[in-house]
Amino acid sequence: MAVEFRVLGGVEAGVDGHRLDLGPARQQRVLAVLLLEAGQVVTADELVDRVWGEHAPQRARPTLYSYLSRLRNALRTAGQDAPIARRSGGYVLTVAATAADLHRFRALSAKARTTAHAGDETAAAHLFEEALANWQGELCPGMDTPWFNFRREAAQVERLAAVLDWSDLQLRRGIHTELVTVLAPLAEDNPLDERLAGQLMLALYRGGRPADALNHYQELRRRLVEELGIDPAPPLRSLHQQILISDPRLAPPAHATTTHPTAAHAPTTHPRQLPAPPPLLAGRDSELVCLDKLLAPQGEQHGGTVLIAVICGTGGVGKTSLALRWAHGWQERFPDGQLFADL
Repeated sequence: MAVEFRVLGGVEAGVDGHRLDLGPARQQRVLAVLLLEAGQVVTADELVDRVWGEHAPQRARPTLYSYLSRLRNALRTAGQDAPIARRSGGYVLTVAATAADLHRFRALSAKARTTAHAGDETAAAHLFEEALANWQGELCPGMDTPWFNFRREAAQVERLAAVLDWSDLQLRRGIHTELVTVLAPLAEDNPLDERLAGQLMLALYRGGRPADALNHYQELRRRLVEELGIDPAPPLRSLHQQILISDPRLAPPAHATTTHPTAAHAPTTHPRQLPAPPPLLAGRDSELVCLDKLLAPQGEQHGGTVLIAVICGTGGVGKTSLALRWAHGWQERFPDGQLFADL
């Protein structure tokens, strides 16, 4: 079987689940450089600079040649078909596009964007998830040279872009519950990223946490003013205003769509303002039955009568939780939308 390589979360090579001995740390750096430049010729001088940085020893070249020889032997012992080859001017490692985790991540991310552009957002979201599953840690951890540090930062930008593209798809598909746990730590690491802030604010709002969404906006605005002397861009300011007035257009779609309708055939927007239902509701079965009885049988008309149910109880007894649990269970009976007013 072919060797599979890792550079995310550590530099490793393995065959059928068995790890290969890649030798000491700097020998692993040599393989990492060739993996990151897979298919490209890397000169000996470039390898020395990238592996040792400013601390190259006097006999760096002989040591480099020794590392290359040992790596060739380790890969040859595994019976793999991607040797380190000597080329005019340097060395090249030829591997399949799916041989290394970083290359798989990039290929799947590119395919996901193409699929999303074609209109299949569900398939695109799954492809992004498959791509991000390759990310088991930072690129080549512990390899502290200017070249590795630059590549590590660039890889983090690639990962963030993939996460944000995936988040956009999820929000358009009406999926927001899982996004908060993904986006919140990213927002801490990227406090001035307005696209990320907008996604987190929308996910919080749809999850029944408008106050947290507004607080996040104010914190971002404060940072932008103090550090850059600017206000948030118009799209984020507009989102902030929509959250303030509970704009129905912020509600998630009723169902996922896989096509992009033209303006002439765009679906009518219905308000979907219900916060998330409570994760646990116990001891309210009889109350739920009473509420169910207020609904007429399917198809029965009320002659224009509007039924109103009032839930009474002391503060903190769970009135809102009961109402939300019941409302979420009967959304299909109210196709024109659901409104929510926090009194």
